[in-house]
Amino acid sequence: MSFTVNPLISVVIPTYKRPDDLKKCLISLGEDVQFDAHIYEIIVTDDSKSDDSKILVEKKFPNVSWGRGKQNGPAANRNAGVKRAKGEWIVFIDDDCIADKYLITSYHNAIQDNPGAILFEGRIYPDRPRKTWAECCPENSNGNMFWTSNLCVKKEVFYKVGGFDERFRIAYEDIDFAHRIHKGGFKTKFIKDASACHPWRTLKIEGNNWKPRGFELSELKLFIKKHPDAKNHNSPQVYLRHLIRMLSMDMIKCLLIFKARGLGVLLNQIVTTTLALFITLQLKFDN
Repeated sequence: MSFTVNPLISVVIPTYKRPDDLKKCLISLGEDVQFDAHIYEIIVTDDSKSDDSKILVEKKFPNVSWGRGKQNGPAANRNAGVKRAKGEWIVFIDDDCIADKYLITSYHNAIQDNPGAILFEGRIYPDRPRKTWAECCPENSNGNMFWTSNLCVKKEVFYKVGGFDERFRIAYEDIDFAHRIHKGGFKTKFIKDASACHPWRTLKIEGNNWKPRGFELSELKLFIKKHPDAKNHNSPQVYLRHLIRMLSMDMIKCLLIFKARGLGVLLNQIVTTTLALFITLQLKFDN
C-alpha cells in the first residue's frame, strides 16, 4: 500500500515456510475485505529459506510490503517487521490467522476511545471444535493472555520496553514481553471485536509444526533466569497444580472425549510439566 502520510496502524505478519496460510491471512486483511478501515499498511517479514512467500506477495499482493527477517526465530522476525513499520501502532497477527472484517476498524476505534491504553488484545478463536489432544489454538476469549497471534501495541512503548527479546528463539517471547509491560505499569485493554480466527494446528513434530521437542524447558529456564520475580512461572505450586490437572481432568478428557487421540502428546506434556516442577523446586532450594 502506498501513502502520502504515515498510517496510524502497521500490520506486521511474521511468516515462516507457510505461503498457503499467508495467502489466506493477506486476503482477510485486504482493503476490499476490512470493513470501513482507516489507512493502514501491511508488512510481511519472512524467515523462510525459499522465495515462495516473496513471490506470492509480489505477484498477488503488490500493496503489501515484503522483507527478509533475521532468520533467528519469531521474536527477531517480529522486531524486523516493526523496524520497517511507518505506523504509530503495530498490530501483530500470525501468518496462519484469518482476520475478521472489523479487525482494523475495531483497533482504530479502541485507540481513539482509550487514550490512556498502550496495548490492546484482540480476540482469538478456533475454526471448529477440537478433535484431538494433538492440536492447539492460542485461544483468547476474555483477555489477559497477550498472545502475539492478535495484539496491538503503541510502537513508542514497544521500543521503550525493548521490543521482543531475541534470545527467545522458539517461544516465551510474548510471555516475556507481557511481563515487561505489566512491570511498567502500562494500561492494557481487551477488544473483543478485534477478532481473528486461528485454525487448529498439530502439536506433533510434523507438517507446519517447526518447533523441536523439548523447547518449552529451554525457554522456561531462560525466562526464569531473566525474571526471577515472575511468580506464575517460578512457582513449583503452579506446576504441581498443572500436573495434577493433567493426570486427572485432562487425561479423562483425552481418553473419553477424544478417544485417546493425541494421547502421546498429552504424555509428553506431562513429562515436560514434571521436569518444569523439578526445575522450579531446584531453583527454590538453591535460593
